[in-house]
Amino acid sequence: MRTCPTYIAIICALLIPLQCPAVAANDGVRPGIPDISYPGLDGRQHNLREWKGRVLLLNFWASWCAPCQAEIKHLIDYQREFGPQGLQIVGLGLDDPRKLKNVERTLEINYPVLSADEKESRAILKSWGNKTGLIPYTVIFDKQGQVVRAHRGILGDTQFETLVKPLLAPAGE
Repeated sequence: MRTCPTYIAIICALLIPLQCPAVAANDGVRPGIPDISYPGLDGRQHNLREWKGRVLLLNFWASWCAPCQAEIKHLIDYQREFGPQGLQIVGLGLDDPRKLKNVERTLEINYPVLSADEKESRAILKSWGNKTGLIPYTVIFDKQGQVVRAHRGILGDTQFETLVKPLLAPAGE
């Protein structure tokens, strides 16, 4: 059987975002939680600084992104388990709010979901250090509101254990 190079290229292009390493906080990512507001799917404007004092995972996704939806299932579990310890996940959907709302309802997302204008999504991602525009993409802030890491691809259990859980520990541990 002959393998078609086009199919191989497509498969590789789909897998690359899943295998990208975490990037350092100084890799073009803003240094702290900025004073920016986005509309929430709850009908209110939300400023990202609302969650200062908590470990914030700002997760960029879209309704059409299958890896994003797979990741959201894990994020729901993390929020449920670690929310009482100071974790706050915030989804920033780069898509039509109606489509985002459908995913929110279907997956029963238990954390705030904000939406950004589809037309501006590339500029928004670039401003957050994601020059390629690949999603899912997560920016992790510590309790003081400083960027700790940015992660391209699905934030799985291993990354959560090494990048996020240590930030949840009380000071001095």
